[in-house]
Amino acid sequence: MTTNIDIYRDKAIHAIETVFESEYHNTLGIPMPKIQILMPDDADYITGQYYIMIDDTWQIHLNFGKLPISFKEFEDEVKVLTRHEIEHYMCCPFDVITHLRMLKCIIDVYKKEFSHLGIDIQRACGAISNQAADIIVDTKNYFRNPKDTLISEINWIKKGASIENCPRHSKLMFLTKEALWGTSLDINETDQELLAIVNELAEKFKVNGIEDRASFLHKTEEYARTFFKLYIKDQSSANNNQYSEQSQQGSQSQQENKPQQGSQSQQENKPQQGSQSQYGSQSQQDGQSQQDNSTQQNSQNISSAKPKDGDKNGSAFIFADPDKIKEAITALAEETGVQEFLDILTAAGIQFMSESEKHKLWFSIQGANIIPIEECSFSGNKEKYTFPSTWRVGDPIGDLDFMLSFMTSPKILPGITTKKWEIATRDTRDSEKKQRDLLLAIDTSGSMGSVLHENDVLHQAVLAAYGILSYFESTKGKVALIEFDNTIRKNITWTDDYDFIKNALLVNGRGGTTFPIRNIRNVLEQSSNELVTVLITDGELNNVNESVSYFKEYLYDDNKLYIFVLGDSKSINSYNILKDIGAKIYSAKKAKEFCDMVMADLDS
Repeated sequence: MTTNIDIYRDKAIHAIETVFESEYHNTLGIPMPKIQILMPDDADYITGQYYIMIDDTWQIHLNFGKLPISFKEFEDEVKVLTRHEIEHYMCCPFDVITHLRMLKCIIDVYKKEFSHLGIDIQRACGAISNQAADIIVDTKNYFRNPKDTLISEINWIKKGASIENCPRHSKLMFLTKEALWGTSLDINETDQELLAIVNELAEKFKVNGIEDRASFLHKTEEYARTFFKLYIKDQSSANNNQYSEQSQQGSQSQQENKPQQGSQSQQENKPQQGSQSQYGSQSQQDGQSQQDNSTQQNSQNISSAKPKDGDKNGSAFIFADPDKIKEAITALAEETGVQEFLDILTAAGIQFMSESEKHKLWFSIQGANIIPIEECSFSGNKEKYTFPSTWRVGDPIGDLDFMLSFMTSPKILPGITTKKWEIATRDTRDSEKKQRDLLLAIDTSGSMGSVLHENDVLHQAVLAAYGILSYFESTKGKVALIEFDNTIRKNITWTDDYDFIKNALLVNGRGGTTFPIRNIRNVLEQSSNELVTVLITDGELNNVNESVSYFKEYLYDDNKLYIFVLGDSKSINSYNILKDIGAKIYSAKKAKEFCDMVMADLDS
């Protein structure tokens, strides 16, 4: 026996097929929408829930709520909702990267102009972006199917709370549509100041046509700016109303004639004004948390403000496949700073990536290109021999040979007659190359700062390290990692698991700076290949003289050494003596400068 639910489902399928076949001629490249009929106990029963899941493709989900008695009305509504979701795919945002850029626009506007509001912008901007996109796609659909679109919009508004009691920012989307369409949505707004603001915004949406993709970001930016300005006005009105009501109470007891007055009165008459917004975020003003009941109030009292599409977090898109959107996320990483990148992915509701995966992806994309440090050596031997040279003030005292000095001159004159022994090598190798192993020694002391703060030294150090790792990954060399402050923070011996190394680099600075000579020596002794060591530091080593002495010994064994000094430290002069025996010493403020320096050396 066919039930009413089955009939409605059949009607929905027929309406969807009509739109796909008759209006879009089966050229969409997306599957037919998935249909679900919600039950009365569902949180979205009144409005329904509509969204797109980006997995292998853009899968539309139409979860219909309370059903109209008329089958005809239902079919018309299904057609409108189907067109609506299709146009998100066809028109705005059209692709994933545009969606992410729209979120970026909103976050940028908020942080530059409205951060004092204390809004959880990562949570809020998904719904704000949806509102801007809905204005575009619904306006396009109105011009193509004015009657059905208009009826659907009015019905959608009526499904929510009484719109006249909603704050101004909550009406903005509907009033903007009303202005663009040039027809009434039965809102009956009388606030002339608000209408003037809305008309100005509508004119900005008309520039270059409503469907102009090149202007989507600008339109989103203007919508967000107007939204936040109205939000401020609503806060001010709420505060004024609260003050007025409290003043009227005078000395009367709150239990006599006006119980629930004060801050609670606004919840009765002006839902979501003040610190609670219709887009699901909570302001932190007055130190009061609104998070416990905001979701319930949004669904019950102010659903008139929500876009047609979205999940519980306000986003129209559910990202379910990392491979499908990898290209978009990669493009975003190229365009943004690390914190901005993280904020946008959070706002987009991307949950299939852990925080460390997001960090690693950004640094991998933004890494200092590829830094081609020397990774190979020639096979064969080098003969070692010693020769006397002058011991100078500043050299390690252990290098001073008193016997040799007295043999040279009976009078000890530091820097003139004082002598030491130098070690040099004679090349007896052939032309066959063999792989070197890479040891990364990263200074993670407190002076290096935070890995996520773009102006900190450690942030630049990790970018440089990622660039070096990219090169070694291409040559399939073994890598070891030592991170140090006063102690050893990470000690990873020889591996070809580059992702493991990259993850281990994502730490914050702490403590002092002592170069771990013993640990370095132990790690290097575990390698059977010849070696290249890269030290990345801000130069402020507590044991710099001992470190220089060790590196002399290290270099005489036919190893390679690169020292990258970040910042303005003058201690780089302490390493200059190593240049004479083959070390590469670079000083810069940005990781990408190191890449340029290394490339310039190679070219020369």
